[in-house]
Amino acid sequence: MNTELRQTLFMLIALTVTGLAVFGMGYALGSKAPALKLEELRGQISQQSAQAKETLEQLTKERDKKQAALDKQAELQEGKDDAAKDEIARLTDELTNRTVRVRIVTASGACSGSATGDTTTGTEAGEGNDVTASGLLPESNSRRLRSAIKEVETLSAAYSSCRGRLLGY
Repeated sequence: MNTELRQTLFMLIALTVTGLAVFGMGYALGSKAPALKLEELRGQISQQSAQAKETLEQLTKERDKKQAALDKQAELQEGKDDAAKDEIARLTDELTNRTVRVRIVTASGACSGSATGDTTTGTEAGEGNDVTASGLLPESNSRRLRSAIKEVETLSAAYSSCRGRLLGY
């Protein structure tokens, strides 16, 4: 019996060692699977990071090109606007130094209170009409007229400047 006991004990020890070995290998293999998956994920992240960096560089270059084109267009437009402002200033100065003459022609007829309804047959404005006046505007009116003309010209230049952008050409 001693030998049977030894054999049983030996088998029990062998099974225990084998079981521990199998368990240990399973545990070792099981712990390597997450490590392998982690390495695979790190590789994918590195690849995506490199691709994102390339895409960012490409999009940055495209943005810079478009911004340069917009800056150039804005610079050209500012040059045109400055030229328009200079021309308005030149014309305003020219108007300032010029006298403004106004001719007032009153119409004869029913509105003027004339019963006979005088008619003029001349070719000149006011010819044959004794109530025609000619002269300079008062200085205050001349200033207001020059100011109004300058404002109209400035608004017209601003509209012309922005018209192309507003209408898309």
